[in-house]
Amino acid sequence: MDSPSANSAVVPTTDATSAVPSSTQRSRHRGWVRETVLVIAFYYVYQTIRSLADRGVTNRAYSNARHLVDWEKTLRIFHEQAMQEALLAAHWFIKLMNIVYGTLHFLITAGLLVWLYRRRHGAYRHMRNLLGFTTFLALIGYWAFPLAPPRLYKCNDDIPVPGPDGYAIGKCFVDTLDTIGGLWSYHSPVAKAVANQYAAMPSLHFAWSLWCCVVLVRYSAHRWTRIAGVAYPVLTLSAIVITGNHYFLDALGGAVTFGAAIALLSWRERRSGRRIANGAKATPAI
Repeated sequence: MDSPSANSAVVPTTDATSAVPSSTQRSRHRGWVRETVLVIAFYYVYQTIRSLADRGVTNRAYSNARHLVDWEKTLRIFHEQAMQEALLAAHWFIKLMNIVYGTLHFLITAGLLVWLYRRRHGAYRHMRNLLGFTTFLALIGYWAFPLAPPRLYKCNDDIPVPGPDGYAIGKCFVDTLDTIGGLWSYHSPVAKAVANQYAAMPSLHFAWSLWCCVVLVRYSAHRWTRIAGVAYPVLTLSAIVITGNHYFLDALGGAVTFGAAIALLSWRERRSGRRIANGAKATPAI
């Protein structure tokens, strides 16, 4: 039989053990709240600044579109209009692409952020920062190179409608969201308040899809999930081109932006690591 002193010694041990999960749960709950507020605040600031980046840039945006199309013709990759034209009769497919363009960009990216926080927490901060760096660099691109997307060039009786600078690209594009539809519209009050129609270079849709691809390929344990991760940027590229929202060079710009964000974040982390190491060396041993 246990002595009374032994029995009394068990009680505080049990209480201390039960207190640990409660403290951990409170800490994780606070982390959820902090991260949610941080991500929402960052995206709100990003959208606000992006919406202001189209002030007084209309002529520049159409002029830049002219130059970009000329570059694509030189590179022999100006096939966006032909791709769109070949698929316009399949309204169900165009509507699906509009839905992909308008929803997956947000849902998959946000879902993967949540998944990283819960299931791959050690990688969460690095990947969150990479997404933030990518978005910030894209914002710089919108300021430096405002660009009218293909969908702003419409046709009346097969005659191209010129932009404000009087230049017409040639064959014109169809604004598929306006003519065929999807789950939302650029004419909605919310879209008019936050959208910058000239924020096309780089394509943040494609840059974020590359981020999603890295997350799924690097951190998923399932083969088919990794395959889906590789396929997602291909789906995104198809959607942004077929719907008339981006040129191929916009996607290339998104890839360059993502690569630059990787390099910038790596440099920042190396610098931070050296600073911590130097601080540890400077601290005298006790």
